[in-house]
This record gives sequence, C-alpha cells and structure tokens, in this order.
Amino acid sequence: MAKQPTVISTWPEKPDDRFKTILESQDITVLSMPLIEIDTSFFELKQNINDYQWIIFTSKNGVRSFLKKYKPSPVNQIAVIGAGTASALLEEGYEPDFTGSGYSGEKFAEELQSVLGIGKNILLVLGSLAPDLLTKSLNDNNQVERVNVYETKQPENINERILSRIKNDDYDLIAVSSPSGIKNLYHLVSDRLKVPLRVVSIGETTTSAALKPGIEVKATAKNQSYEGLAKTVLEVLNRTG
Repeated sequence: MAKQPTVISTWPEKPDDRFKTILESQDITVLSMPLIEIDTSFFELKQNINDYQWIIFTSKNGVRSFLKKYKPSPVNQIAVIGAGTASALLEEGYEPDFTGSGYSGEKFAEELQSVLGIGKNILLVLGSLAPDLLTKSLNDNNQVERVNVYETKQPENINERILSRIKNDDYDLIAVSSPSGIKNLYHLVSDRLKVPLRVVSIGETTTSAALKPGIEVKATAKNQSYEGLAKTVLEVLNRTG
C-alpha cells in the first residue's frame, strides 16, 4: 500500500480551513506548523474615512484588522484581491464593489488601474511587510494613502516534531502563504537540511520571496487563495484525476 502523502501548512490554524479540508478529502495528511503570528498594528487614518473614494484590501488579515477600528461608509467603494479576501469582507457584512482575479499582485494592479480611473483618493490597507507595488502603480494618476494595519512575526513556539520532519526530509510538500512565512521557514531550517525544501506557494509575491534565498518552488497557485493552493498541491501530487 502506498504511503499517504504528508503536506505541512505554515499559517495560523483556523476553524474553517479549506486547504486542510480539500486535501484530507483526498487522503492527504495535513500537519500544521504555523510560522507566523498576526499582530494588529496601531494605526490612524490621515483623513476622515468619508474622504476616500476607494478602500483596497489585499488580504483577510488586512480586512479583519482594519475593521476592528474603522467601518467603511456608504461613500466608500471597496476593492479586494481574490475570493479569499472577498469572503473575509462578506463575513464582516460588507460586499466588495470589485474583486480582482487574485492571480498576482501585478495582475491586480493592472485590473485596478482600469477600474479606478484617475483623480481618486485611495486608501490602501496592507500588512507592514507588503511591498509597495500597488502604491507605486496607482500613485501616478491618483492620491494613494498606504496604511499598515497588521504585522507578522515568528511565533515563540514552533512545533519541533514537525520541524524535525522537515530537516529529515520526512514530508512531501510545504505549503506557504506569505513572504514572512518563507523568511521564517528559511531561518529555521536552512543550515540543517539534508535535501532542498519542496515548497508550494499561494502566489507570485510569496514565490518571489522564496526564490531570493534559493528555495525551489514546485508550483505557484494560479488562484491566490487557500482553495487555489490546495488544488495546486493536488496537481503536484498527481491527485487531480
């Protein structure tokens, strides 16, 4: 009998984990080893929230952190990247006016430029480690304010049993969902590996972060969501038939 594949997830555990549900339905073992913790940052808007024509969210964490302090008004239009960010917004009782494809940050920037038009006052809600791609892309024709509403850090306690499995090459794939997750993974295991890491990434930004220190990325999800990441894992493991 063939050995049941093992995939290691690296984000904080959550009750409704579509990634885990999809893979376990295909008889794949999912081990959780969170490599990031989310801290809500102290932040203040420079303007009244009614002064922004658009509010842009790029992650679930951004949605949840922002809405703890500020509530969009009827004059705000809201754009989000991908179905995952849209679902987080809907859970809070708000419906996005535009949902980007979620393929990559670059693609989202292109889509936004055609949707937003010019001369708009835009609030860009991000995590502290997010690149300035959207800010630079939209700033030419609009007034863009970036606000960092959360930061990611490495947890104080890491599951040593799962970490040992990575060091001993006792797994099939590691699923990563953020540049900070990649950074923390590399810091923990880079000098103790028997063979190169086998990583599957949620999107192009995370993949770029992995490639910088020389981590091989087996595949990048076409749809930037946990469900898209799960489907990519199935493809890599040849479980799509």
